[in-house]
Amino acid sequence: MTHDKIKELLPLYIDKGLSPEEEDLVQEHLNNCPECQKELKEYQENHLFLSRLKEFTVPEGFKESILKKVGEGMKEKEHKSLWDKIKGFFVLPVRVPAGVLGLAAVILLVFITTLSGLFSNTNNLNNYNLLREKSLTDQAQYFSYSTPEASYNTLDSSLGRASLLSMEKGESLNTTVEQKLIKRANLVIEKSNIDEVDQLLLNLVERQQGYISNSRNWLNSNKQKHFWFEIRVPVANFNLLVEELSSKEYGQVISRSITTQDVTEEYMDLETRLKNLLAQEERYRSLLDIANEVEEILKIENELNRIRTEVEILQGRKNYLDNQISFSTITVEFRQPEPISSGSPGIVRAIRNAISQMIEQFYKIIVFIGTIIPYLLLILILYLFYRGRRQKKE
Repeated sequence: MTHDKIKELLPLYIDKGLSPEEEDLVQEHLNNCPECQKELKEYQENHLFLSRLKEFTVPEGFKESILKKVGEGMKEKEHKSLWDKIKGFFVLPVRVPAGVLGLAAVILLVFITTLSGLFSNTNNLNNYNLLREKSLTDQAQYFSYSTPEASYNTLDSSLGRASLLSMEKGESLNTTVEQKLIKRANLVIEKSNIDEVDQLLLNLVERQQGYISNSRNWLNSNKQKHFWFEIRVPVANFNLLVEELSSKEYGQVISRSITTQDVTEEYMDLETRLKNLLAQEERYRSLLDIANEVEEILKIENELNRIRTEVEILQGRKNYLDNQISFSTITVEFRQPEPISSGSPGIVRAIRNAISQMIEQFYKIIVFIGTIIPYLLLILILYLFYRGRRQKKE
């Protein structure tokens, strides 16, 4: 339970309005909190003071007399005519000389004339400020700095406006946005003479200005060879390389899939955020040059460290996308066709399978017998006990 919640429960704690669990929590908190102990003491003193106050007895008929007076006042107010109300509004309790009233009228007229001129000047000033602000916006002058104290209070909002407006200008200039696409392909190919794949594929990839980033080979349970390659190729040569791999020169294509991922929105968002952070970093560095107090310098350096960390994270993601966009990925697996088996090996294999299944079933029977032996022993003991008692009775 939080400190503020305990403070709210103190009045109920004094009035014994808490559950036993809540009272235990409050008492445990009071044992460790001097502030709450002090506040509890004040509550107890107020409670003691109020409990000692004597009840004040109202005179008989006091309530009826008050209601009667209020009702009479309301009736008098309702019976007043509209003219009486207007007349009473302008009637002064003290008689004022006519000269003073005339002077007041002249002063009122001058005040009204001055007030209208003031409103006109205010409108002109507002128009001037609007024009000045528009001019500053066009020149991208969004930062104002008078003293370090003033700049720190408005720094974040100024930086945000500057970066956003600059980004809007940049976006308006770029009417067409270049799409950022990540292309990938996956092929599975059967080839009889699979041992020559390494050299063939290496020559093909070099012709397309790509490279093999990863590869491995293995044998499956049927002794078939598998060669797997991950190829990186410039996006301009992606389709050409896929078509060449699909030709009969490299074997029979079993499966082929091509995917295209559009990351334009994410890429533009990264660029925008990077521009924003770099603008903030530049502004903080300019403030660091003119800061004098140690506290101000530490605050600015903390913000610079935070911004630099975010910039590095975003820049790393952008570099990864640039690499994936400029170089497409092709994964290709070459495998040998399944061997065609003759009749005799099939019979031998069938006999071997039958023997292995018999051994497996025999093993299961042994396991089953071993599992039920304890239960059989228990049943045998119970049967012998029952039989012995029956023989004694006979």
